[in-house]
Amino acid sequence: MVTVAIYKPIELISWNNLKLNDLSYEIVKLDKNQAKVKFKFIIQSEQNTAVEINFNQKIITQKLTKGINHFSIDETIHNPKLWWPNGMGEQYLYDYQFKIKQGNEQIFKYLKFGLRTIELVQEKDEVGSRFYFKVNRVPTYIKGANYIPQDNFVSRVSKNDYEKLINSSVEANMNMIRIWGGGIYEDDYFYELCDEKGLLVWQDFMYACAFYPGDQDFLHNVKQETIDQVNRLKNHTSIALWCGNNEIDEAWKNWGYQKQMGWSKQDSLSIWKDYQTTFHHIIPNVLDSILPKSENRYWPSSPSIGWGRKESLTQGDSHYWGVWWGMEPFETYEKKVPRFASEYGFQGMPTLETVKSMFSEKDTLSKNSAIILAHQKHPKGWETINEYMQRDYVVPTDFVQYNYVSQLLQARGIQLAIEAHRRAKPYNMGSLYWQLNDVWPVTSWSSLDKLGNWKALHYQVKRSFENVLISVEKEENVYKIYIVNDLLKDLKGKVKFSVVDFNGNKHWTNDKDVIILSNSSTKIMELTDEILKGTSSTKAFLRIEFESNGEKYSRNYFFEKPKDLALTKSTIKIKKISHNQFEISTNVLAKDVYLLDENNQFDDNFFDLIPNESRIISGKNTIQNLKIYSLYDTMNVKNQ
Repeated sequence: MVTVAIYKPIELISWNNLKLNDLSYEIVKLDKNQAKVKFKFIIQSEQNTAVEINFNQKIITQKLTKGINHFSIDETIHNPKLWWPNGMGEQYLYDYQFKIKQGNEQIFKYLKFGLRTIELVQEKDEVGSRFYFKVNRVPTYIKGANYIPQDNFVSRVSKNDYEKLINSSVEANMNMIRIWGGGIYEDDYFYELCDEKGLLVWQDFMYACAFYPGDQDFLHNVKQETIDQVNRLKNHTSIALWCGNNEIDEAWKNWGYQKQMGWSKQDSLSIWKDYQTTFHHIIPNVLDSILPKSENRYWPSSPSIGWGRKESLTQGDSHYWGVWWGMEPFETYEKKVPRFASEYGFQGMPTLETVKSMFSEKDTLSKNSAIILAHQKHPKGWETINEYMQRDYVVPTDFVQYNYVSQLLQARGIQLAIEAHRRAKPYNMGSLYWQLNDVWPVTSWSSLDKLGNWKALHYQVKRSFENVLISVEKEENVYKIYIVNDLLKDLKGKVKFSVVDFNGNKHWTNDKDVIILSNSSTKIMELTDEILKGTSSTKAFLRIEFESNGEKYSRNYFFEKPKDLALTKSTIKIKKISHNQFEISTNVLAKDVYLLDENNQFDDNFFDLIPNESRIISGKNTIQNLKIYSLYDTMNVKNQ
């Protein structure tokens, strides 16, 4: 049903005199002038013979002896084009075809690869140790999410499903996906798309949240699985990291399994020895035997230290679950920033279209229905969502509005986390939220629901992962303004500040010339509550606009939580431009505008629409039955 049997195509492979067991490549040297690549062959021959190898308009003769033959061919590429992660440059791939000929027998093999270098840097510093990736020698801020299988029935995931998910990740400005160790080793097509689209892959081996046997048969299976998967995936340019497992080290040290299971000291020593054998000996030894040193980046367990310990914020990677599991407020994300956040998250409902797919036509949509409750597998999921919602929002009674606000809540929490991580650059150099996608229609931590629809979180991620981010950090009565620049060039321009009330009137303005260095986070201004003179924190927001080299960036910062804003009813106008495009405007602030047109996806949604401005919105399909909600509608039900 899931991974219980053979579910992928079966091949019967036959050969006469030759069999190509493996062809791989190693980038020996790479600079702006040339790349030196070594192609490594393993050919099984049934006789002493010679073969012709034809590639890139070259013919090379190679002698073979009966048995297994290992040899290599060197290739020089002049003026190489580099492969870059999404948002940093082009994803150029070199396409090589090899024809291996012996008499009348021919073998064809294709290699498609990018020229790039990747390093995992772990340098000690004054607070702990850094954990970050360098791509082409450039420190690279990682932006992305954790990936799980796309369906409980893994064999029915189509190429279209893969394309939709990868494209949605790229559109949301991601540059990495972590394949979680509780899922599956993904299909070849998944990795091909990551190569083409510039998504680095953090590849867990498939071990998670449990302890595994240590008998010789099982350990042999572990070794063979590792050999198979590393050989299958090693030629993919996108592979950035091999990780032994998900949360097993943390489980051993933090979760109290020894006491819960009543293990003796001897049992515990044996189980820990088996763990060390698998993740500190077998897997890294296989990697050492197959991969060149430049491609051998291994991390035994994610996270390296559990989230309850202070060291989890000063070294290695971190799974921070004080928010959600620990019921800590969202604002904790701003105080507890790790070196590399490889997991954190919060739940939200799927889109209305996906919710309806759970029901039959005769069923009534209700949060308390048995169907909705069955599609929430966390034992305290609804209790947790409701607790957080009461903190930040007015809790709606209407089902559609509750669905909408649950998505806003999820987006708000993860926005606070991502921006805190990015502001802390280079202390923090990565933010991978939990989770990207779903295996079924469910209320969960995902930003894409089971049908691939964008929840409010995914739209927010797209904004929060932009290469240039304006962000505000509040400490007591001080507002610290940052501009984060992930581009590989400096930005010079002017920043305009204004306090604007919900009717569009400006109460305070200022501007400042700035230079934002490449690949940096820069605090450009500190403001106090003095800027609110003449208005109120519940009736105004801080508007920040930055223009550099013709590019415009902006941010609206609200001084209070959503439930405390004194919103008024807006008149939202729609002007049709084409079958799938329209202009939208409002007379007063419309907070968190929700465009609902089932079976349609917009280029932006769940956004703030401010007075005296209009926006052009495009849908992927023809707009048929557009409905518009804003946060005011959920807070003032009696006034509608």
